[in-house]
Amino acid sequence: MMKFLRSKKGQGMSEYLIILALVAIATIGAVIFFADNMREQISNLAEEITGQAATVDLSTAHQAAATSSYNLSDFTASDQ
Repeated sequence: MMKFLRSKKGQGMSEYLIILALVAIATIGAVIFFADNMREQISNLAEEITGQAATVDLSTAHQAAATSSYNLSDFTASDQ
């Protein structure tokens, strides 16, 4: 029984799981912290590529998409 209690076979795996959890928490925190900045950068990039103003306000974009119906003739329209 004492031999079983002194066994440290699972200790390495536990340490790796703790490190993995800390890395995951740090990654999630970084993504949340930089989300607005990344959204703005992607919006600016889209604006530069298309030459049009990009929509950053997602609520307005979702409302417009919900009230409009699009078909294949709208695919090449420049006002979207």
